[in-house]
Amino acid sequence: MLKVLVAEDEPWIRAAIIEMVESIGHDIKVVGDATNGVEAWHMLQQLWPTVLITDIMMPEMDGLELVQKINEHKIPMAVIIISGYENFQYAQRAISYGVNKYLLKPVNKEEMREALLEVMGKLTEIEKMNHHLIKIQTYFDTINDIDSTLGMKNLLKLVDDIRNLKHANYGAYLSLLRIIESKISTLLTSINAEHTVKSNFSEVSDQEIRRHLGNLTESWFLHPERNKKELRQSIKSACSFIQNHYRDDITLTQMAEYSNLSISHFGSLFKRYTGESLISYINQVRVEKAKELLRNSDDKIYIIAEQVGFSSQPYFIRVFKNMTGMSPNEYRKSWGI
Repeated sequence: MLKVLVAEDEPWIRAAIIEMVESIGHDIKVVGDATNGVEAWHMLQQLWPTVLITDIMMPEMDGLELVQKINEHKIPMAVIIISGYENFQYAQRAISYGVNKYLLKPVNKEEMREALLEVMGKLTEIEKMNHHLIKIQTYFDTINDIDSTLGMKNLLKLVDDIRNLKHANYGAYLSLLRIIESKISTLLTSINAEHTVKSNFSEVSDQEIRRHLGNLTESWFLHPERNKKELRQSIKSACSFIQNHYRDDITLTQMAEYSNLSISHFGSLFKRYTGESLISYINQVRVEKAKELLRNSDDKIYIIAEQVGFSSQPYFIRVFKNMTGMSPNEYRKSWGI
């Protein structure tokens, strides 16, 4: 499956890109959307898409800065840039960062289809790496559901599995170790725990790597602040805000500011305490509200989509079907309406 993250600050353009991508078929799915480069940078480290589609001109961090970071961190991902500027310097920089396709606005469905199908033919190595990234993410998604003994055992197994890449793809091996260290560091930073990171694992022995990452993870499990009540309350308050403002265009940046946390800190805490990414949680709330309206009103589907905060009817129908296994009309008929 082609897993796509869309980064675009204009809501109507973002919705149009999502709708365009998901209508192409060929086992292509949009797993998330971001309103700026900072949001996208955080989300891609949780969702691990195989393809990023990004605008260049965005607030906080622009598209070129975003792909530069992806390139510097050697994150395996195909990138399609969409730009309103036919600028040679932009295109040149994009190519230097390994961008796969540079499309000019307005992009039509056929151009997008061709770009995605072209990318699909180059994904073998990316998908191999993506398998390891998903294993890493699964570990950190469940780190609070296991005791320290099992947590340490699973961490060291993860490191040992990654070590198998050392001779086949040394760059990928180093990148995955940095990602593990970064995720542990984010957890420790969230509780203000002092710790030291290496960042560069080149020429570090396997034994030292296991010891270093093991010590960091042990610090997390043993720290008394890791289940701090105030942090849980902050996320509970954020969930209440979403329940009351689900009709609005809620963004990760907005929710981080509301909670007085950084984007990366809020995102990791939200996933930790709810078990869901922010976009997944928002969509669940919207779908539940839509179910109420489908049962209790005779409003048309496009009206209900707007009432619960979806940017377009097709996008609403796809999300609804993904979550319930049936279309909104089928759901309504199942209630004899």
